[in-house]
Amino acid sequence: MKQVRDNLIVGLFILASISHTHAQENSALSEPTNNSENTSSAVLNKGHIVATLNASASAANDIQQLIRTWSLTPQIGYLVADRLVVGLQFSMGKRFQKNKSGATATYVFPEYQLYAALPEIYSRYYLLRFRLKPFVQLSSGYNFQWGKEYTDGMHTTVNSKNFALSGAFGLHLRLSRRIGLEALFNTRLDNNSKLIDASELLKYRLGVSMSIN
Repeated sequence: MKQVRDNLIVGLFILASISHTHAQENSALSEPTNNSENTSSAVLNKGHIVATLNASASAANDIQQLIRTWSLTPQIGYLVADRLVVGLQFSMGKRFQKNKSGATATYVFPEYQLYAALPEIYSRYYLLRFRLKPFVQLSSGYNFQWGKEYTDGMHTTVNSKNFALSGAFGLHLRLSRRIGLEALFNTRLDNNSKLIDASELLKYRLGVSMSIN
């Protein structure tokens, strides 16, 4: 699954490069005004509102275990200055791990079903105004985790709370004046989670963004 996810990200980067090249070719054949760049720049001006959704998922299914992980992060932000977004995001995820019955295990793996919810304040800065633009992002909030762990047929309720600080960098491809695609790498800078956190594990993410005004 990791290979599939990496291939998707590479594919998005290739698509972005092709689209940017075509935009430059079309601009060279038209009048001097670069409409594509003007369109991309307009939505990065101060006063605009942007909504973004990024997500990731992975799965493993071997002779001993079944593992499923997913994470989803919606964002809503306001451009307080040109190319600088400040807003709120809410990451949620689930990690499920179960041993297969009847399988001969050389090692006893823990079984669990864990959830995570992380409200955060985030800031993002787009480094360029072109249709294809890199960005950097910082976010911080308070992480809530809960779920169940299973040992020898008995389950234990578990929970954890901790401050979270994250950083990300990625690429944004503007498809139209309002819609864009994103690929990013997100990582925790604190690593204080006491339980396995799906949103922390799934670092490579794909997303879509929309300009509201």
